Amino acid sequence: MKLFSKYILLVIGIYLTMTACRKEQFTTSAADSVTVNTDTLWFDTVFTRAKIGVPLSVNKQIIVKNPSKKSIRTRITLGGGAQSHFRLNVDGEPGHTFQNVEIFPEDSVFLFVEVHPDPNNNSPDFNPLIIRDSLLFNTNGNESKTILIGWGQDAHYIFRDSIETDTTWRDTKLPIVVYGYCYVKPDVLLTIEKGVQVHFAPSSWLFVEGKVDIKGSKEEPVIMQGDRLQPEWEERAGQWGGIWISHPSYGSTIEHATIKNGTVGVYCDSTPGLEGERNVTLRKTMIRNMSFDGISGKGSTLYAENCVSTNCGRFTFLGNEGGDYTLIHNTFYTGGRDFSRQNPTFAYLSTRRDPLTNAILQRYTLKFNFLNNIIDGINSEGEILGDLEGTIETPSVVDYNVLRSEDNFYFGPGSNNVRKEGENLFVDALNYNLDLDSVNSSIPKDKAISVSPAITEDHCDRLRDAKPDIGSFECQY
Repeated sequence: MKLFSKYILLVIGIYLTMTACRKEQFTTSAADSVTVNTDTLWFDTVFTRAKIGVPLSVNKQIIVKNPSKKSIRTRITLGGGAQSHFRLNVDGEPGHTFQNVEIFPEDSVFLFVEVHPDPNNNSPDFNPLIIRDSLLFNTNGNESKTILIGWGQDAHYIFRDSIETDTTWRDTKLPIVVYGYCYVKPDVLLTIEKGVQVHFAPSSWLFVEGKVDIKGSKEEPVIMQGDRLQPEWEERAGQWGGIWISHPSYGSTIEHATIKNGTVGVYCDSTPGLEGERNVTLRKTMIRNMSFDGISGKGSTLYAENCVSTNCGRFTFLGNEGGDYTLIHNTFYTGGRDFSRQNPTFAYLSTRRDPLTNAILQRYTLKFNFLNNIIDGINSEGEILGDLEGTIETPSVVDYNVLRSEDNFYFGPGSNNVRKEGENLFVDALNYNLDLDSVNSSIPKDKAISVSPAITEDHCDRLRDAKPDIGSFECQY
């Protein structure tokens, strides 16, 4: 037995010596990499319900697997580094950068991620509405990432959700934050009361097949914009989608709203609505900084009164592929602030044309009533374009407008349009104050036609006099 015990100890010793001397083999082939069990990690808790001084930290897990038959090394980095709102722990070790994390063959490591917004810090730089970061993985020259997204400030969050029953948004203390989309289903009414602020993440839309009623006031407009609150993002186009109204929607109203920094302010898509019903009515609303269009209709029925559409990358107004458009006492203007344009800022089209040959591909029925509007910009060839090769319903008129245009079609016998040339009409167009200035206010002053029913107020709720002025604003000089 003593001899046998010595023999066993000898064998164990030899085995331990051999295994201690053998080096672990790591693959360095670019064909080998790690896999991660998710490409996006969502933190969908309203974190700011935490008690004062203690930010709520939600813990989520990521599995990083080595599918290779050999061990592998990977580098794991938290994109925001030490300044990130997120916290990272790799196999029990906290940090933001982990070099040469070793994973055995066909084995895994566990990453634990937490998010730490501060509900008591109101700085948008530290505490944005939506917190974004990423985990970066670098393995044998292969790079991949997992996106991290969480909610920051106290707000009402809508994450790719639908409104299925009549709903009213009225909380003026906490904003609404939409991520992805908010979809108003058919036969459902969404009412947005005065003073409500709605923020949208990139590429997010308010998509309406039911009805929306936006009820702002001059003192407390409804504000719809992106979710970036830093000063450098305050007036930057293209941060979110817009309001998209689609079939079978009709009867929506938007009054005293500021819709800014999106792709399209209000887009009414291929939906004629019910007989005698508009798809959407806009009043006293400011739309600005749209990377494409301010107000856009496609074969739809749209009414706008006392609205401003300004600083748009394509059109401040587009009536496309026919439709029925009534625009009275509005101001449409794009200068040289952010966009370089070749085309006019205002267009109404009764055809669809080949973009290369300009040949007509399809004709549509178009009806329009454009009265008492200012259509202006810096395009020397003109800022209004009409394509009337389709069926034009009568009466369709363009009259009593101030127009920047070289097309004599708008200024022929019997026309009451005023040709706009080099004069500046506005107080401060660069900063979106399109009220009429004191120097050239005589151009639109007293030149509007009274309409029925009467429009007794302007964009700012100021009374119009017996000789109203062209545009959204009644001159104060």
